[in-house]
Amino acid sequence: MTDSTAQRLQPHASTIVVDGQRIERVYVPTSGAEVAEMLATADNLGQAIIPFGGGTLLGLGNVPDRADAALCTRALNRVLAHEPADLTLSVEAGASLAEVQAVLGEAGQWLPIEGPLPSEATIGGLIATAFTSPRKLGSDGLRDLLVGISVAHPTGAISKAGGTVVKNVTGFDMMRLYHGSLGTLGVILSANFKVLPRPRAEATWRGSFESLEQALGAGTKLLGLRGRPVALEIVSVNDKEWTLFARYEGREGTVRLMTNEAAEAIGSPDSLAEDRGSAELWQAMVDRYTSGRAQDRVLIRAATRPRDTPILANAAAGLIASIAGTTIQISPGLGRVDIVIPAANVASESRDAVLAPIDAVATSVVIYDAPMEWKRDRDIWGATPDTLDVMRSLKNEFDSKRVLNPGRFAGSI
Repeated sequence: MTDSTAQRLQPHASTIVVDGQRIERVYVPTSGAEVAEMLATADNLGQAIIPFGGGTLLGLGNVPDRADAALCTRALNRVLAHEPADLTLSVEAGASLAEVQAVLGEAGQWLPIEGPLPSEATIGGLIATAFTSPRKLGSDGLRDLLVGISVAHPTGAISKAGGTVVKNVTGFDMMRLYHGSLGTLGVILSANFKVLPRPRAEATWRGSFESLEQALGAGTKLLGLRGRPVALEIVSVNDKEWTLFARYEGREGTVRLMTNEAAEAIGSPDSLAEDRGSAELWQAMVDRYTSGRAQDRVLIRAATRPRDTPILANAAAGLIASIAGTTIQISPGLGRVDIVIPAANVASESRDAVLAPIDAVATSVVIYDAPMEWKRDRDIWGATPDTLDVMRSLKNEFDSKRVLNPGRFAGSI
């Protein structure tokens, strides 16, 4: 970064650390043009840039090949347009999820998504990381809500895909490529979404079971009811108890009918949290996915076909007995199992042995958060995405010198 460019950019309040690499130069541009200029300057100098928003998911990604400076999008935080009648929103990438939900809430609307630490997590960061919460069971994710996007590249260019209305599908594939690309193809400047009316009420049914099989059976029953939950999770408390959480949303009377139906199907709940209490319960669950800050745990996200969830869950449950302090969280309707292991309780040299039973039955295994030693000599993304060849071509076209997040995405792009 040249001094003349740096002088026009606001320095971040502190340094950041990515996989043990302390990055002292952190810049906060205040416009898309400044982002493009910064990237072009880095490209000319052959420097590597780590883009980030609120920094809530900095632990996601392979160990970077190099890191000379970081670019924080947090100052790009304007709501550009909100058309309540058209159910559309255009917002800059640095706006936090909480800020966006507050604006939409004034019109009784929202983005039906959640992210860790919503007052810090940014819209651009959630798109770049493709973060999905348990709510994905009953709601569209950001990928489905996205109708337009603006991105800056190391060539100094700013490109756009999609539009500002729901029916405009121009650039559809490009938007999907930027979603989940971890900022390796460009820095997201703004995004356009379709939004939805916010539910008037919600409640969470909570029940405990003595075995994983009982909890999975209860979950299957709830998924088969007419009033399906919008989120359904099974969490291990210890090796003898499994807790099921089922979240329901809608009109107050509808929510009451659905929770009553759940009680009739599998028994009375241990507790029933309503409205704010329910929302806070799920937000606390999502906040556990904040990554890259303490590096005192290993968080593994494994996926399979929903019908094969019991196989994957049982393989994960085997780790509870072998590694002290291990917990698992199962999403039966999504085919997803998250495993959390205290880093102090397993040596990094044992990584492959620990992952072997999970690798054997999962279609995808991602090391979502871990000490740097756990990430060495393994692509933390597991199975490569089908679009990897296309992404390599775009990387070569827009970022031939590998300025953006070099090595951090799948296939070490």
